[in-house]
Amino acid sequence: MKNPFRPKKPLAELHFHLGQSVEPHILWSIAHEQGIKLPHKDYWEFYDLVTLNKENVTWEDYHKLFHWTELIQSSPVSMERTVYEVVSGAYRVNNITLLEPGFNPMFRNRAGERDLDQIILAALRGMERALIEFPQVRAGLIFMLDRRLPYEQNEIVVRKAIKYRGRGVLGIDIAGPLGEGFKYEDYSRLYKEAQDAGLKTTVHTGEDGTAEEMAHVMSVLSLNRLNHGFKAYSSPKLLEEIRKKDLTLCLCPTSSLRLNFFENIDHMREVTQTLWKSGVKFCMNTDNPSMLRTNLAKEIALMRDNDILTEEQIDQTIQWAFDATFMNKTNESNLYL
Repeated sequence: MKNPFRPKKPLAELHFHLGQSVEPHILWSIAHEQGIKLPHKDYWEFYDLVTLNKENVTWEDYHKLFHWTELIQSSPVSMERTVYEVVSGAYRVNNITLLEPGFNPMFRNRAGERDLDQIILAALRGMERALIEFPQVRAGLIFMLDRRLPYEQNEIVVRKAIKYRGRGVLGIDIAGPLGEGFKYEDYSRLYKEAQDAGLKTTVHTGEDGTAEEMAHVMSVLSLNRLNHGFKAYSSPKLLEEIRKKDLTLCLCPTSSLRLNFFENIDHMREVTQTLWKSGVKFCMNTDNPSMLRTNLAKEIALMRDNDILTEEQIDQTIQWAFDATFMNKTNESNLYL
C-alpha cells in the first residue's frame, strides 16, 4: 500500500536562504545549546521574533529578522545542525530531491571572532550527514556576497567558494539591501574568475529594483541564473535577452507578494503569464520558508489554486528547476560534485 503521507512529485528548490529556513523550534534549541542570550524567555514570543507575523511588512522588517537567525547560526556546531535539518527536512516534508541553499559565511563568524573555514566546513559536514541518511537527495551550497559589505570581504567569500568547489560549494550570489558605494560593475572580474574556476553564478535582481537596473546587472555580470528577476516582464527587450541567454528565473511567490513587489494575485498572474508567453524559463522557490511559514508545496499550490499556472505549466516549471541546477548533470553522486 502506498504511503499516503509521501509527497507525489520529486521537487527541486534553487533559491532559499539558510538564515530563514530553519524551523523556529530548532532555532530555539540551537540558541539554548550555544548559550545565546535571547530577548525573550517565552518560546512563542521568540516565534514571533523570527517569523513575519504582521500584516504590513516593509523591506526593513524583512531584513531585521535575519539578525537573530544569523547570530544563532554563528558557530560550527550550529551551522552543521542548520544545514542538516534544512536538507533532510526538505526531503521529508516536500520530497525535495535537489536543493541549493544559500548563505553568507561572513554573517556566521561573529565579525571575525569565529574562523571562516571552520564555519564552512561545518556547513558541508551537515550537508553530507543529510545526504548519507537520504541518498535520494542531491544538494550543494551557494555562497552569498552582500551589497552592504565592503568589496574586500565579498572577495574573501568568493575565494572560499573557489577553495571548497570540490567539496560541495556550487556557486556565488549577491543579495542584501543596497549599501553605500556598491556597484555591480566592481564585481565583473570576480564573477568571471568564479566561473573560470568552475563555479556557477546568480544574483538577486529584478524584484525590488527596476527592469532597467536588471538590464544593467545582466550587462556587467556573467550569469548562469537569476534570483527573482520578474521585473523583466515590463521590458520585451529584456525578456528576449533572458531567453537568448537561457537564464532561468527563480521566483519566490509568497515572499514577493508579502513585500508588495507583486501588488496582488492578479498582478502576479499577469507577470507570470507574461514570462510564460515570452518563452522565459522560471521555477518556484520559497526564499525564506520558515520566516514566511511556507514551503515549496505551498508555493506550487498558490500558483495552482489561484489559476496563475495550469497543471501542465506547473510540471514544466518543476522540470525547469531540475534543468537549471548548478550541479554537474553528468555526476550521479549526491556528495561530491
